[in-house]
Amino acid sequence: MKQKHSTTHYGKYKSKPRSNVSQAYQCLTRWKAHKGKVIASAVTSFKGNNYFITGANDNDVCIWQIPDEAPEEPSSDDAEDEDVCISTLREFVSYKTISSRPEFAEDCHKGANFLGTLFKRMGGHVEMLTGGSDKAHNPTVLATFSGKLEPAEERKRILFYGHYDVVAADSKKGKWISDPFELHGRDGYLYGRGVTDNKGPIVAALFAVTDLMEAKALDNDIIFLIEGEEEFGSRTFQDTVQKNKAKIGHVDYILLANSYWLDDEVPCLTYGLRGVLHASACVDASHPDRHSGVDGSCLSNEPLWDLTSILSNLKNKNNRVMIPGFYDHILPATPEEDARFDEIATIMMRRRPQDGPLEKQKALLKARWREPNLTIHRYKVSGPDGSLVSSHASAKFSFRLVPGQEVDDVIESLAEFLEGEFAKLDSGNTFTLKIDNKAEPWLGDPTSEIYRTLEEVVMEAWKDIFDHKNGAVGNGTVTHGEGESSTNGDGAKAVNRAAVAVSRPKRPLYIREGGSIPAIRYLEKEFGAPAAHLPCGQASDSAHLDNERLRVLNLMKSREIFGLVFSRL
Repeated sequence: MKQKHSTTHYGKYKSKPRSNVSQAYQCLTRWKAHKGKVIASAVTSFKGNNYFITGANDNDVCIWQIPDEAPEEPSSDDAEDEDVCISTLREFVSYKTISSRPEFAEDCHKGANFLGTLFKRMGGHVEMLTGGSDKAHNPTVLATFSGKLEPAEERKRILFYGHYDVVAADSKKGKWISDPFELHGRDGYLYGRGVTDNKGPIVAALFAVTDLMEAKALDNDIIFLIEGEEEFGSRTFQDTVQKNKAKIGHVDYILLANSYWLDDEVPCLTYGLRGVLHASACVDASHPDRHSGVDGSCLSNEPLWDLTSILSNLKNKNNRVMIPGFYDHILPATPEEDARFDEIATIMMRRRPQDGPLEKQKALLKARWREPNLTIHRYKVSGPDGSLVSSHASAKFSFRLVPGQEVDDVIESLAEFLEGEFAKLDSGNTFTLKIDNKAEPWLGDPTSEIYRTLEEVVMEAWKDIFDHKNGAVGNGTVTHGEGESSTNGDGAKAVNRAAVAVSRPKRPLYIREGGSIPAIRYLEKEFGAPAAHLPCGQASDSAHLDNERLRVLNLMKSREIFGLVFSRL
């Protein structure tokens, strides 16, 4: 029999004293006791020392010396608050606030009420806002925290926008490793639907305000405007804001946190989003569904064929949209923006040289972030499956639009183009176009005061990442692990599988994104205030996907960043 001596150290999570994780759900120390199954164990003392003895079917006996006192866990003055922050997020995640499904309407209202009660308990003045005459829509939660700076006219008023609704999560197919509506901590991450999009950032911002209030350091007014239909097109948000604009009051700055870093390593600041236009095109016949063999004839136009013909003319073989004037007003790239793309592409190439060369990576980023695109999502026809000539055919498609393209102008040009193409068919069918949803593109100003403040506090909160004294040179590379790296012809780092090269920029990466957030440009125009976008999560957070997660460290750092921004603007 072999004897093995080691010391076991586990952290504690206060609400679960026997847990083997730290406050951040991280295992502090790992050890391998046996290669087989433990079949016997005992605890004993010898010469004043405590021992834990295990025997297993690998023919080993392991003897573990147990320290008299539990190892000290990293402590901080706000450790208890961090527990409350996580437990609050746990309860928030438990509400199935799926706005796109009518069966969860009651859950959405319960989630809104939970959030309103939470804001009120934390000291905010809370109102539940609705817009229009349809009371079935999910309410928007308005909570105002008043600063102490007097007179009130000298206080800045910062609006934090977010959404409490989430996309659906199907746990029945076995892809979720835990219930999506029960918060679970594993390996330093919190798992659950909405934890990163967008419930985690909302909780972090709220606790940042309470931190300032407890320290008697909240000078500015902080306004939370949290809607419940962002994942369903923000259908009533604009009406709600217009109806309740006097209650919201004057706004100096707009801040949101509804996206993610470019990777898992470097914090980012988002300054641009593409807009979106969702539409449905339909072609209908005057007769019912028919059998293609009995009634099909070259003398009649089939709705699905008509629809396919006109939609096929929207793009050419190079994926260029063929609507006249579609590209005319797109804003050209500035030298400063080109420099940002160069920096980002260079950093990405250092990590994934196989995605090169550099110009290809830069072109891919531009195509996703600052160029428009058209996507056909699905077709639908009337009648059951079979050899039918369907009397109805429709298609769902969307445009991603970029700054310089006005959504209403694109709608007008789209309708004119498709109606013209349909007229060329000389068909007896009828064509209709329906606009399902729209959101304007947004472009922020990275040189504005709000972005300068964000850059400053992000670098302060994530100082370990931006500290070039610890191995980084300029925009250089820090290598973790073993193995050698070499430089290929175009200057990119080529690393083997045993090494992970992580580039350390001098500041947060200023990025644009291909997705859309309907509210951001509208809020800017409605309140005449600049907006800024702070991504809280990492690229691997799997928002909208199975096993959505948020790193505990990112949650706590976001809380710190929000507090600094709220106090310094």
